[in-house]
Amino acid sequence: MKNQKLFLSIILISGVTLTGLSLNNRIQTNNSLNLQTIMRLIMADINMINEGIYTQNFQLIEQGAAAINQHPPLSDETRKFIQKTLDDQMPAFGQYDKLVHNHADSIKKAASQHDMNKVLEQYRIVQQGCVSCHTSFRETIIQARTAK
Repeated sequence: MKNQKLFLSIILISGVTLTGLSLNNRIQTNNSLNLQTIMRLIMADINMINEGIYTQNFQLIEQGAAAINQHPPLSDETRKFIQKTLDDQMPAFGQYDKLVHNHADSIKKAASQHDMNKVLEQYRIVQQGCVSCHTSFRETIIQARTAK
């Protein structure tokens, strides 16, 4: 039990730290970014939503969900690289991106209405969208990036 509390405390502190980094990056960076950096920002946003869910802090949930849709755009170089790498799979990649962004908006709306059931429903869809996209494309993109 003591180890579980320590582990949960470490996770919470890590999430808060990543959340702070995410917000600082958004304040300081209006430029386009590479895919890996954007994914790290979104991971921090997901951690913020997680913290909001576990603490029932709807403002934090709303803030994290909004941040997912406010990340800087991909750099032109990164966009071209992904398009070349994924080629005919690019429409599926775009569908996952759209799914995550649309449901992040739904999380934000549900949080503004203090509807935790709807938050959780939409959050599950976002998580599944992220995991499905990573399962489908992450390895291909990593291999292409390391071969570059």
